[in-house]
Amino acid sequence: MEKGENHFLSRQLKEDLENLERYTKEFSVFLPLAVCTVNPTGIIVDVNQAAKRLTGHDETKLIGLEIELIFTEQQLAKEFFRRVLKSKSVENQEMILVARGGKKIPVNVSASIRKDDQDNIIGCFWAIFDITEIKKFQESLEKKVKERTKEAEEEKNKTRAVLISLVNGLIVFDKDKKITLVNPEAEKILGLKEKEVLYKRIDQISGLANLEKLYQALGRKVEWTGQKYELVLDEPLKRFFQVSIAPVVFENKTAGLMIILYDITREREIDRMKTEFVSIAAHQLRTPLSAIKWILRMLLDGDIGQLSQEQAEFLEKGYRSNERMISLINDLLNVARIEEGRFLYSLTYQSLEEIIEKVIEGLSGLVKEKKLKLVFNKPKKTLPKVKVDKEKIELVVQNLLDNAIRFNNSGGQVTISVKCDKMKLEVMVQDTGVGIPRSQRKRIFAKFFRADNAIKLETEGTGLGLFICKNIIEAHGGKIWFESQEGQGTTFWFTLPTAQ
Repeated sequence: MEKGENHFLSRQLKEDLENLERYTKEFSVFLPLAVCTVNPTGIIVDVNQAAKRLTGHDETKLIGLEIELIFTEQQLAKEFFRRVLKSKSVENQEMILVARGGKKIPVNVSASIRKDDQDNIIGCFWAIFDITEIKKFQESLEKKVKERTKEAEEEKNKTRAVLISLVNGLIVFDKDKKITLVNPEAEKILGLKEKEVLYKRIDQISGLANLEKLYQALGRKVEWTGQKYELVLDEPLKRFFQVSIAPVVFENKTAGLMIILYDITREREIDRMKTEFVSIAAHQLRTPLSAIKWILRMLLDGDIGQLSQEQAEFLEKGYRSNERMISLINDLLNVARIEEGRFLYSLTYQSLEEIIEKVIEGLSGLVKEKKLKLVFNKPKKTLPKVKVDKEKIELVVQNLLDNAIRFNNSGGQVTISVKCDKMKLEVMVQDTGVGIPRSQRKRIFAKFFRADNAIKLETEGTGLGLFICKNIIEAHGGKIWFESQEGQGTTFWFTLPTAQ
């Protein structure tokens, strides 16, 4: 009976073990995790369905294969297997599995040893988890982090480039041509606020007239072509802008664009006046004065006949006056240089009284012609000398006296006086002429300006004389001003620092 019971228990235990092994094997078949059973020498002895799907091989290709051969880094797999045998289990070792056709799959491997009922190691289980999607997610996340970091750095560098490079009106665009910055000067020029247009494309913005004009000036596109454009704005005053587009470069790549608005209103006005001036000088002054100079020179040289001493002296005065007028034309041609700060001066110590006397002498013929009285109130004491450009101060005195004579009434008087006031000399030129209309006095020193009553009295003239006078006097450190009463006359004053 005892023998029979032992035999029954042994058979029951064997059946239980067989059932457990069958259950384990059947369970592993449906387990979604790839599992390889490996013997103590590292040879694959069994694989489940998930392992076959992952590798692309059936059991005939896998069973009997050394486990490390299904990975790219075989030495790493061997080392992993030794660690498993030593530590009983190892988790989360990343490897690259080589599947059918050489396809490489990133996997995470965990392994645990198998023992028999005598506690002997009979192998181990390798659980292999496909981490392809996890890797993709990680790479995507890393890429986004890098992109965000890069964008932040790009913004920093764009702002820095803007602050360092430009002080004019500025609009910055990102790679998608959305506005990312509008500086205060651009806000002022275009009559908008940055918040109205921020992170919008220029073609998506409406209701901003000046921005629309800018877009039209660019040909309704924001592209870097190296070309310069012109923008004309009429409100509140007519203004001209040169528009250029430049790339914002970061790490040798274009990170966006910026529009630069440079106000060229002043330059445009200068160009217009240059054109008008050259036309006036060429057609009204240079040709007749050159002819007069040629005729006077012939007369003085005796080419037409012998002159008496009185005739020669008279013609010589006319010749000198004509030379001064030609010199004036040369100065007029340099009006643009005055605006640009390139009007050169040659300073020497001079007697202002002598300069005035020389100019008066040259204008004596015109004074007689106009039947005027020209009075020079000379100072009682010797005046200190002034350090000036002689020709240009002569030009100032000539212009002021010439105006006082030409715009005077027949039988009137022109008075010029000079006095010393502390460290400066003050010259006064007074006439009894037509005066300057009150509404036009603010423009009296403007280029090409001539008062309405002056045009009626003298049709010829450039309207540049007083502009040149003001620039010459101020360049010498002096001041010029006037008082006038229409119908009664005008008085001009100017000062020059003494050489002391």
